[in-house]
Amino acid sequence: MFDQESGLTLIPPNRQPKFALGVSVWGEPAEKAFHAFVQREAASGGLDRISRLPGQGETVMPVKVQLVPRPDNDYNPKAVSVAAPPEHPGTDHERHVGYMYDRNLVALGGPIRALAYATGGPVGCHAYVQVRRVGPKEYRKRKADYGSAITASHNLMYSYTDSDIRLLMPWWEDLQQMAIAYTRTLRPELILPFTGHWAPWKPGARQELAARTQEHLFPITLRCKDGELLAYHQDLLLACLWPSGRDFFDRTVQRVQELGGSACAYAEDYEGSIKVYVEDSSPRT
Repeated sequence: MFDQESGLTLIPPNRQPKFALGVSVWGEPAEKAFHAFVQREAASGGLDRISRLPGQGETVMPVKVQLVPRPDNDYNPKAVSVAAPPEHPGTDHERHVGYMYDRNLVALGGPIRALAYATGGPVGCHAYVQVRRVGPKEYRKRKADYGSAITASHNLMYSYTDSDIRLLMPWWEDLQQMAIAYTRTLRPELILPFTGHWAPWKPGARQELAARTQEHLFPITLRCKDGELLAYHQDLLLACLWPSGRDFFDRTVQRVQELGGSACAYAEDYEGSIKVYVEDSSPRT
């Protein structure tokens, strides 16, 4: 999955571009970064890649982008930034061109964040920038509306206002399956934070944990012991997850047993209970 040219762990694309995901490009810094990104891509071979999407007639320039988890985002700590890839100058924050929409993060955010954590490096996906080829007169007339031309000689227009950069992400269940399989080759002991189920705290555990960490999402260790699945933070027993009369953790118990009785996971305080995240690639209703 590692793409040497872009320096990204590259998520395979959805081959149906009509389902490509829009990107929210907002604010002057992001708009400037978007324009710089398109100009550099065009100057480094992007013009040769321009083509029409099958069956749609849209003219596009294929690109690759970096997907950057942004826990520093005050509006949504689970936000994912879309940035120019590391081959472009600047940090991933300086290369930021927009954000994935929250509605798409519901299914795709977990696998993206898990891949970034497991790989310890930049993660990205295939994308395209929609361009419009216009005549010289229309180019001069519409340049103010459409932001900038790739080159004056080609009269190719693009616009951040029309969400002209789109992500070719796979279906969410395909992305989860891929993320689980790839992460297991790198971090076999890691239980990925996709699906959350909650259980009651052990008496006093919640208060003791608060004295140790203020993190909203914190690492835990899952241990199978004497027929039970236990959640620990360091040496502190937080909860007994299984058996519970429910089948939430059946798959997790099997996975922890496969790993020799211990695995890494994540949890959070959720409305007075401990919410434990477990990997799950099956479609959910």
